[in-house]
Amino acid sequence: MPANPEVLVVGAGILGLSAAHFLAERGLRVTVLERGDPLACTSDKSTECYRVFWPGDEALAALVGRSLDLLQGFAAVARPNRRGYLYVGEEEPLLLMAQEAPHAGPLRVHKRALSYPKEAAWGLDLVRPGALGEVFPYLGHLRGRAALHVRPAGWFSAQGLGMGLLEALRQRGGRPIHGEFLELEREGGRPRYARVRRGEEEELWPFSLLVLAPGPGLPGLLAAMGLELPVVAEPHFKAWFPDPLSLFLREAPLIIWNEPQEIFSPEEKALLQEEAGLAPLLGPLPPGAHGRPEGEGFLALCNPFPIEEMPRGCLPTPPPWAGEVALRGLFPLLPRLPAYLGVRPRVDGGYYVRTPENRPLLGPLEDGVFLAGAFSGYGVMAALGAGELLAHWALGEDLPSWAQTLAPGRFQDPGYRPSWAAAKAQL
Repeated sequence: MPANPEVLVVGAGILGLSAAHFLAERGLRVTVLERGDPLACTSDKSTECYRVFWPGDEALAALVGRSLDLLQGFAAVARPNRRGYLYVGEEEPLLLMAQEAPHAGPLRVHKRALSYPKEAAWGLDLVRPGALGEVFPYLGHLRGRAALHVRPAGWFSAQGLGMGLLEALRQRGGRPIHGEFLELEREGGRPRYARVRRGEEEELWPFSLLVLAPGPGLPGLLAAMGLELPVVAEPHFKAWFPDPLSLFLREAPLIIWNEPQEIFSPEEKALLQEEAGLAPLLGPLPPGAHGRPEGEGFLALCNPFPIEEMPRGCLPTPPPWAGEVALRGLFPLLPRLPAYLGVRPRVDGGYYVRTPENRPLLGPLEDGVFLAGAFSGYGVMAALGAGELLAHWALGEDLPSWAQTLAPGRFQDPGYRPSWAAAKAQL
């Protein structure tokens, strides 16, 4: 690589800006190409949550853990909290989840509230059924259920972190420009130019290093480049409800219902069974409905049966039932929430682009070309670690032992057998 080379980063989402930041920090000249506004696509629709709790996946735990270490440098703008994730359900499945995540710290089991460490910053706390209502009074109606409180976890301002990265990039001479990446052009068999459209004109942009961080545009970009990597895109949605009755405790952690459920009564099913598109929602739904306080209201999320589609832009169109389904998914946790049936929430969302095993595509594609994509639902929490790791790759620095398990080249190994089922279980 020549001294002080020109770096082109395609995509000004939080992953692209993170890669640009860490490369500029090492003295490289960095330009970020974005066809819209920075942070205005998937990054802008994030739930902004983070966790180091990744049952069965030490590599993702290490990547996110490193990101959280780096987040301390942006704490003033990102404003992270450590309220944790609270999984609620049957005790045995929660215990099994905890045992599959030794990286998340020590497991503490509580039969009574007196032993529960409210201010713990690290580890897993399994609150057994007899103590659930004592530790979390708003869950006291859940007889026979337990909870697993995992920390460090919580949420932070994705927009704040993104703007902090953008400002740091500018201070180091990096620049964002408007334009669209079209294709690679080669010279002597090596990728040497990016064909770029700016306004009505096309031009060849020379680079020594190219980073592709296209967000939901990844499936289309791979197809245009003739690359066969196993990715799919699924629309996911979240709903924000105002909470004038204060039914969602303002100090609560992210709460997750870890059991299957049916969200409609038999009478409601009879009325809805002829509605197009609702049939899958009238039976049992998988675990995973979750919510957290946000401002003067709360976020509700429930995407029980996401479908695959090719993104035609940044944002999918929410179905008309998305908000109500998300709200109903929280009823087992907060049984007074039916008071908000009929309230029209603010619904938005983005695409989860993912691989079969739900690990990202992070690393080299070929000489001088790197990829940061398929961060399905964890792009914000993993962004800083991903940007730093790409800088390590690009500059030939030492890599952590788990880096190769995230690289796109893993799919070239004939012995590699990823599992869609494992990924679905992890989402």
